[in-house]
Amino acid sequence: MLICVDLDGTLLDTVPANGASYRAALEEQGFTVSDEYYAAHCNGGYYKNFLRPLMGGDPSPEAVERVHDRKKALYGNFLDLVRPNRALLALLQGMKAAGHQLACVTTGSRRNATEVLARFGCLDWFGLVLTSEDVAHNKPDPEGYCKAMAHFGVTPEETMIFEDSGPGLEAALASGAAVFKIEAF
Repeated sequence: MLICVDLDGTLLDTVPANGASYRAALEEQGFTVSDEYYAAHCNGGYYKNFLRPLMGGDPSPEAVERVHDRKKALYGNFLDLVRPNRALLALLQGMKAAGHQLACVTTGSRRNATEVLARFGCLDWFGLVLTSEDVAHNKPDPEGYCKAMAHFGVTPEETMIFEDSGPGLEAALASGAAVFKIEAF
């Protein structure tokens, strides 16, 4: 059995850290975003989609990448704001001990995903960590989950996915696997 888990909002409540690091990066460029707006409209989304409106609607691709790169650099400064989903962490630890394979599939960057997973001592639990850099199409496309299944040589019937956000749930359902929705924790 393959257990796939989304990172942001599912395994860890990273909304405050992501919001704070995006806010700091945007402010350096003269733009603003509130915590409430970030949580409601950006969390779980792909940065190339949600940064554009925050940067005046039609920024250059290079400007979007500058903000995103700066966000990644600042993220480590805000890890104290991250809150773990202790119940899901305990479940995954038990599933790993029972011999199941674990994969983390996130729209986040590799740098920030590995940084936060290491901070919570669970990076080595995952036989695969797929990030936005590993797929051509981010959530709501199921590509990340399908790649994880292919990596481990399993079918959707042999896969469980834990997700929280609209785009993530859409991707998980489209993959054909069993899907478990994570609510607030």
